[in-house]
Amino acid sequence: MSAIRFDHVSKDFGHFPSPLHRLREALGGRPRHAPVPVLRDVTFEIPRGQSVAVIGPNGVGKSTMLHLIAGLLQPTSGSLAVEGNVRGLLELGGSFLPDLTGRENARFFHEVIFKGEGRWSDHERDVQNFADIGEFFDRPVRTYSSGMFLRLAFASATAVVPDILLIDEVLAVGDARFQYKCFQRMREMRDRGTTILLVTHNVFALPALCDRTIVLDHGEVAFDGDPVAGVERYYRLFFTAKGDADDARRYGSGGAAIVRGFASRDGATEEQTFTAGERVRIVMEVAFDRDVAEPHFGFSCTTREGLQVYVTSTAMLGSLPSPASAGDKRRVEIAFDLDVAMHDLFVDLSVFEVVSGAVIVLDARHAALHLTVVSSSRFVGITDLDATISVETA
Repeated sequence: MSAIRFDHVSKDFGHFPSPLHRLREALGGRPRHAPVPVLRDVTFEIPRGQSVAVIGPNGVGKSTMLHLIAGLLQPTSGSLAVEGNVRGLLELGGSFLPDLTGRENARFFHEVIFKGEGRWSDHERDVQNFADIGEFFDRPVRTYSSGMFLRLAFASATAVVPDILLIDEVLAVGDARFQYKCFQRMREMRDRGTTILLVTHNVFALPALCDRTIVLDHGEVAFDGDPVAGVERYYRLFFTAKGDADDARRYGSGGAAIVRGFASRDGATEEQTFTAGERVRIVMEVAFDRDVAEPHFGFSCTTREGLQVYVTSTAMLGSLPSPASAGDKRRVEIAFDLDVAMHDLFVDLSVFEVVSGAVIVLDARHAALHLTVVSSSRFVGITDLDATISVETA
């Protein structure tokens, strides 16, 4: 059964040349606004209990979509259906009364938003413990920092499990420890049947958190499906795709091309299967078709679920390769210890330049290499921390 259904939904906003034109139309004059389309013919369906990320460049209609689901906006055309109660974190602290304390605002949520569902004492204790803002819980929220707002807002909105939870980028405000707590709670809510719709630019966490990704571009659905493939599509929206057979996993503005890449033990013989802990050499051959004053090279390792294990580049390592001229070729060798436990590891390769502090990707290849790792029996997890355990008789 579906929780959210969009059927050819479009949403336009009116642009007025001046406030006077807006006033004249409001007073019954002829229409004086120009329609500005934000969402165009959007159709999708989200089953109950699914966790979905909505991603895309700024200004493509992501927040507008959440506001439609929350009932704060109405579509210009098409129809949408929402089944179940909706909780939205769409504007940081937007439901708070600034002169009330955090505790009083939490009670407001319980009595008004949640209509007194459950016992107030349990609700109060849960919000106070999760927000973890100490004595500020009994201070007016107008004295809070943005991080404290987020803590109280998220704790209050999720103290009672909703049918549908909408989150619009606000998780980017919290510190790492609090973000971890939020993601844990979201997973627990998803496991209990809550439908989650999340708008974020933090795409690295999506494969581990979401079942599905919707990518918007110019108000239209450009992709709807697997989170890993969705993140790839998201990145391609920012760059010009190459014109060869592996378009789906390659992007860049041009000026240089990765003509070959392979994994090896000795830097010469191509290999795919390695044992955890082995020294691996990734070789990348790059050809330049224009002058590049400040070329850089990078790589990343990703699990098959899309979790990034490691990312670095010559820029991050403080290295500055010499300038390249049109026609130059470079052989780049990346060496690292394969201290991981997963069976499959995918390697992304990139060449980019830095111009006036801005990074310009010349060529990037997602999942250019697939390494098969024979795991060690010493540990489980993502990476080998080389732990030791000592035991003494007390």
